[in-house]
Amino acid sequence: MTANSPITFVCCIESGGLETQTVRMIESLRRWGGKLANAPIFAVTPRFGPPLAYSTYQAFKRLDVEYIRFQAKSKYSWNKFMNKPFALVAAQERSTSECISWLDSDLLFVGEPDLLNLNQEEDFLACTPDSIGATSGVGDSLETYWQETCKCIGIEIEDLPWIKTELEDKRIRLYFNSGVFVYRRLTDFANHYLQSCNQLLHSSITNQMHGIFFTDQIVLGLTMAKMGLSWRSLPHSHNYSMGSKIHAQWYKQEELKTAKIIHYHDSMWPHFWPTFMECIYDTHPDVAEWLSSLGPMQNEAPPQWRTFGKVIKYFRSKQEAAYKESCRVI
Repeated sequence: MTANSPITFVCCIESGGLETQTVRMIESLRRWGGKLANAPIFAVTPRFGPPLAYSTYQAFKRLDVEYIRFQAKSKYSWNKFMNKPFALVAAQERSTSECISWLDSDLLFVGEPDLLNLNQEEDFLACTPDSIGATSGVGDSLETYWQETCKCIGIEIEDLPWIKTELEDKRIRLYFNSGVFVYRRLTDFANHYLQSCNQLLHSSITNQMHGIFFTDQIVLGLTMAKMGLSWRSLPHSHNYSMGSKIHAQWYKQEELKTAKIIHYHDSMWPHFWPTFMECIYDTHPDVAEWLSSLGPMQNEAPPQWRTFGKVIKYFRSKQEAAYKESCRVI
């Protein structure tokens, strides 16, 4: 890894499908990340679960990834989205870089993401691809939920700035996708972020339409705003959304050509793999050649760990159901 790198990347990994995704994401960063290709990377497992495959440890060694495993003390460990703030706190404590960047595992680097570098006057950056889960203000069906969420975080909803989404060009209150974001390490954003996630879960509120939102995503911008950080919106090229459910409506070849980071969601799993590969061959042929040698995503965990993982998932689903029963519906 590059000494004194301006950015340290952080991601989560767990046995199973996420394991395959994480390794592939890191591999793509090392291949097409340009000046950031050799930046330090922490892969973190912050809760109990099956062990990773031996091949994953080999990949970490080859790709120069530092692996951190621990069990966070949290009554919300059933919530997979809490892995993100816990992983960031652990990595932030170990990093010496000026900036920390979070990366979801379902990302694919296809070019140098040069806009991930913070300017001197900036503390935070992230992208707003779409309005799913957001509020457009008074009259929006989610406005009341957002008002309550802001209260539990400790911020006034009217203090939130307005922002335009990349896909719909829709005006919404500040809301970021949490798949890719960067912050200045000395702000201690990770601990503030963890606190906000806990506050939202402590509030025990849910929504009639969406149930429990992505905990990590809805409080991301709220935490930044509460801290008073200076920020910049990332363009769609640095968090380009693809997925089987949005492909027919939103896919634009010319935009994919300019993408640096693709947030592919379910696009690399077998059911959508042929369509995804056709798009990549048309826009990033060198990346497509590499992907074709790997094939679609699959759960490569040994059978015993898959079974163990299913048992854990079952008990966590029971904990989640009990939590939802205790929630106040808004």
